[in-house]
Order: sequence, then C-alpha cells, then structure tokens
Amino acid sequence: MKRYRNLAIIAVVTTISIGTFFTKVAMSESKLPKFYLKTEKGDSKYVKDLMINAGYGQDGNRGLSITTAGSEYNSNSILSDLNNDHYDLKKLSDLQKEERNFMRGKDSSSSQFYIDKDFAWYANVKGGRLDGAYTDKNNHFKLYIDGLDRQSKDRYTFKLDIPGEENFSYISVQDVQLIGKDIVVTTSQNKTYKNTNSGAYVDQNENVVYRINVNQKKIVNQTVISKSTNDPNNHTHTEIQNIIQESDPTVPSKYAIYKKANLKDITQENGETTSEEINSELVLFNLETGKNEALNLSKEQKEQVKQSNELIDNGNLYFVNQDDKGLSILKYNLNDKKVEGEALLISKLSNDPSNYKIFNGKLYAFTSNDENQKEINKKLLIADLSNGHIIYEGKIDVKNVKDNSSKALKKLQVYDFLTK
Repeated sequence: MKRYRNLAIIAVVTTISIGTFFTKVAMSESKLPKFYLKTEKGDSKYVKDLMINAGYGQDGNRGLSITTAGSEYNSNSILSDLNNDHYDLKKLSDLQKEERNFMRGKDSSSSQFYIDKDFAWYANVKGGRLDGAYTDKNNHFKLYIDGLDRQSKDRYTFKLDIPGEENFSYISVQDVQLIGKDIVVTTSQNKTYKNTNSGAYVDQNENVVYRINVNQKKIVNQTVISKSTNDPNNHTHTEIQNIIQESDPTVPSKYAIYKKANLKDITQENGETTSEEINSELVLFNLETGKNEALNLSKEQKEQVKQSNELIDNGNLYFVNQDDKGLSILKYNLNDKKVEGEALLISKLSNDPSNYKIFNGKLYAFTSNDENQKEINKKLLIADLSNGHIIYEGKIDVKNVKDNSSKALKKLQVYDFLTK
C-alpha cells in the first residue's frame, strides 16, 4: 500500500510541475510582440494562404510563423514535440486531415510527395543501422514507396533495395513524379572514394533518377544524371547544385533541372584555398525520355542568364537577375521550349529583396530597409509577371507594442515564406 501511495504522490507532484511549467511558458509568451502581415495596397486575397517563417530575438532564436491573422511562436514544450503533424504546404495539411492513415508517420518535406486528383505518392530513404549513425558505407539504405488511389482508396506500399547503396554515406529524396504508370524518384547521394592517381580521398555527390514499375514493385531503370568530379592534377572540380524545384514540388513535372559549375581551386598567400567559377551551365533532364535537353536560348540570352537565379512555377522556368535598376525576369516555357517575350523589369524592387519566390505566375518579394534607420520596414511586394505591375503591397506590423514597433521589428528576421 505504501508503494502505491508513493506513486500517487509522484504523479500529483509531476502534474503540478508540468502545469506550473506551461503556465510560465504561456505568461512569457504573452509578453512577446504579436506580429501580423498588414495590407497597405491591393487585394488581401493574394496573401490569405501565405505563412511567413521568422525568428525573434537578438539571434533570431525564437521561431514563429506570421500570417495576416497574427503570429504564433514555436513552443519548445513536450506537447509540441508530440504534435509534429506540420507540413510546408496547405495541400499536405489538407491531405493529412482527409487521409490520416496514409499520412501517418510521413516526413514534412513536400519534395517527397507527388499529388494529383487521382493519386498521392510518397517516397523516402531510410538507413538500417540501429545506432542511427551514417558511415562511409554499409548503411543498408532502403527506398520506401507508399501510394494511395484517392478514388478507390487502394494502397501501394513496398520497399526496394537500392543498387550499390553500400558505397554511399548519404541518400535523400529530392523529387517524386508519376510518369505514365511508373514512379520516378530523384535522389541526392554522397560517397567518398580514393583517387587512384593522387591517393587522395574524394567526396562525390550524385543526383540519381530511379524509375520504378509499381506492378512489378522493382526498379527498372537507374540513371546518374549528374555528379561532382575532382581533378587534383589541374586543381579543378565540378560542383552540382541541388535540383531546382517547382514552387510546389508535389505537382506533375517532367523535368529534373540542376546547375553544374566548373570551379578552379586557388591557393591564397595565407595558405587558404578558395574556388573561382570558370563556367556553369543549366542542365534539363527529361524524365519522360530519359535524356538531357539543351535550353533554346540565343547567344544574348545565354549571357543574360549566366549570373541569374532560377525559379520554376507551373512548367515555366524563370531567370531572375538583380541590379540597381531592379529585378529583371526572363520567362522560359519548358513545354514549348522557348523564351516567352522580353525580359521583364520590375523597377520597384531596386532595393535588394531579402528573398523572393514565384507562385502561380506572381513574384512575391520581401524587402527590408537599413536597420540603422529609425523606422524599420519589412515589406512584401507582389508583382504580376504577365505585365510587371505591382498588385499588392504589405508590411509586417506589430499589434501589442504601442510606442516603438521598430524596436520589435529590428529583432525580427524573416527566413522564408510559403503557402499554408
């Protein structure tokens, strides 16, 4: 009886302690600034599903999300760890509500999903080591496939051996597509090997496309579409950037697009080694044909896009360049394989935007003024890329700070934004 009485006392004390902890957390959060996205010009419909990921504090160490309705700080509590059903796209959150059994236990990265009106597919790579650590090889990686027929509710769940997986220390899924009746999974893979000429160990990254026959439940084709290289004799190496994805990676797309840069290693006087870019190229791999395609650009256009950032939206590839005149945007139609019109200049974005994205043919760009100024402004501009007109202007404002909102805004760092 004494034993049960002691257990009861421990349970009561634990409950009181947890309750006190959460009360203190709630009280501390009530003192934090409440941010929201305020519409200044244009229609707020363009931002009703927009969520801004930010950080507050001297080092931006307190994470929060901001919408037009207000802000919500990320809790470090036990309960928040238990409730990890968070997805970076609204359609994934909606699918989680509609198909809870299918979505259970799946990672939040949208690049691991493919979704259309008939099917939802998910792919993930897991290692088999019990300690969870990665080594140079023998991690026993497996490719896990899970599909759902959204009409009949049939499930297609299986796992596959990855050919040559024992040579890789890291494998992650970059994109999932349904091409015909096959699932096509693009991965990023890393391995370390010894160069036979120099004896040096080389770190190599590869992008690999796996074509999977669902009926046979097996990999029917494996293609290395890009890999980094290292030539110690010429002190050069090739660097492969990540796959350039659609603003919504879950939508149908027949291309894997990546940038390849050739770099030369230069030893400085202090002994440090830096890399200088010799040249770079954008490579389009057609997932339907299994072949690379060249961009249909004029000589002048090739020069224009050399220093550009690339974004993809609804089957269009956008080349974005920044100078003191503003943002210059060139649109390339991937289906028609040609540039549409002339480069579009958005002069109102002459201040370097901290980050920008393209959703449904519209450019969303955040700008910030010099933080040494008395009034701090963190603004969002939306431009229609059919004509370059600014169709929305808004800013992040503070609800519960009466006197000095600039002080609170100065401690706010905008990291990213996405559609809820």
